[in-house]
Amino acid sequence: MMESEIRPDELYDETMRLRKIDTEKILLKSKSFVKVCCPACNKVEYELFYKRDGFTFVKCSVCETVFVNPRPTKEMLFEHYATSLNTKFWKKNVYPKSEESRIKHLILPRVKKILELCDKYDVPTCSIMDIGAGFGTFCEQITKTGKFKEVIAIEPNLEKDKYSHKKGITVIQDFIENIAERKVNVITSFESIEHMFSPKEYLNSVSKMLAKGGLLFLTTPNIKGFDLNVLKDKSDSTMAPGHINYFHPKSISLLLENCGFEVLSIETPGKLDAELVRKKALAGVISLDSQPFLKCVLIDEWQTYMDSFQQWLASNGLSSSMLITARKR
Repeated sequence: MMESEIRPDELYDETMRLRKIDTEKILLKSKSFVKVCCPACNKVEYELFYKRDGFTFVKCSVCETVFVNPRPTKEMLFEHYATSLNTKFWKKNVYPKSEESRIKHLILPRVKKILELCDKYDVPTCSIMDIGAGFGTFCEQITKTGKFKEVIAIEPNLEKDKYSHKKGITVIQDFIENIAERKVNVITSFESIEHMFSPKEYLNSVSKMLAKGGLLFLTTPNIKGFDLNVLKDKSDSTMAPGHINYFHPKSISLLLENCGFEVLSIETPGKLDAELVRKKALAGVISLDSQPFLKCVLIDEWQTYMDSFQQWLASNGLSSSMLITARKR
């Protein structure tokens, strides 16, 4: 998989332009931003990680989680996501254009993985809930398997016409924190927790929805993964106010365990780390001249090593994309 298959290159400049407008708008309220404890271990000991685009990123001195501090309030974030020009552009242009590739490279492998782990851990397949369901593409694909009796899509910023042809999906237009408690067997949360004002509050809300022994499948960036580690503030994934929490395998495990989950597995199945770093080097954003090994792998001998190097990163827990499987105690 290439990055352009899920994030078309010709749309990149416009997404960055709109993101800048969104960022400037929320920064007008920066005097009302609030300080928070570490989202993973709740400690207040941290050091400056870097500053970027008007936001301060700090690293917890105890568990090494990186997070934006101070940060916009929950209400500011809700408003941001509801009015974001960049988000609207993605919904109208980026996602539709890349949906086929996303289904092939991202969604179907997740569907397969979830079904395998439900069998492995003997979890009933009566119901599954996808939080932050977007257009409902994942829900549609999991429905097609016929394995779950009920498929529930949670999406606060709902575009109902996108669901009109998707049959067999229960749609709830609200935030998970506001939904009346119900019990489902499986919950999926793809690329959501990094956006949350309070990840702990979010996971506690998720836990209330899960039946005892139910499974949670969670994806989020790994701040200790290859491309985030190399690019740091030059990465397109380390941009506030969209992403404000950056965990790694140990710190996300700590948070989940404190919220009543047993962590069953953590994988880093990312497919783009090497290409993302390569593209920034080719664009002159970073230099690999002082790192001859990376220059060889990512530039000089790219066609030789690109697949095997990315596979090595993924299989050794070194990709910047995490997939966590956890069970409610």
